[in-house]
Amino acid sequence: MSAAPRSCIGRVLGSVAVLLWVAAPARAQLGLSAQGRYSVVEHRVKAGLGVEQSSGALTGGSGTLFLGARLEVTIHSAAGTLTADSATAVDRDVAEASVRASLLTVPWLALHAGFSARSFSNQLARQRWTALRFGGEVRMAFVGGGVTGLLHGEILPGAKVSGLERPSRAFAAGAGLEWRTGPLALTLRYDLERYDFPTVLGAQRAEQLSVLTAEAGLRLGRRNTP
Repeated sequence: MSAAPRSCIGRVLGSVAVLLWVAAPARAQLGLSAQGRYSVVEHRVKAGLGVEQSSGALTGGSGTLFLGARLEVTIHSAAGTLTADSATAVDRDVAEASVRASLLTVPWLALHAGFSARSFSNQLARQRWTALRFGGEVRMAFVGGGVTGLLHGEILPGAKVSGLERPSRAFAAGAGLEWRTGPLALTLRYDLERYDFPTVLGAQRAEQLSVLTAEAGLRLGRRNTP
């Protein structure tokens, strides 16, 4: 393994270790949730020759382990196909996975650190994307606590794309609503990822991924309020 991947993994493990240490007093209370998801995705690439656009659907799932009232560890995976919507785009298969640890500093704010990987592939080539992810999520409960508004933002330092220069800037943001009744949870959210690349031969490349996701799942176990 090269020094760069080792450094990325080391940073994520270090961040997770800090979150575990901070949340240590609450680890006795455990909970678990599992969700299925369906996402409508649009991918746009601007590289000096117009805009390449493709869209499609991803299906997948996620699971979250609740360690006490303050710490959450979430894993996620999904896959699907994007179909070309412009003359310069091509059909591609997409697969992605991520892991994230979140610390609830107060009941309405979670800070998180994680790592994500994604691949775009067709019969001729495969492109791999990896990134560290650091950010936060605001969770505001209303309608008697049965509905929660979600708003999050992330920076993606050290993002890497095979076959391309590293992005000079990468970030993500999103918003959504979660509805809960008993162990059942339904979520609708919109997420946007943006990657800006260095200028090469006078052309600047930018890629954008927008995702509208519906989730349904169950939560087992009880969590306390921080």
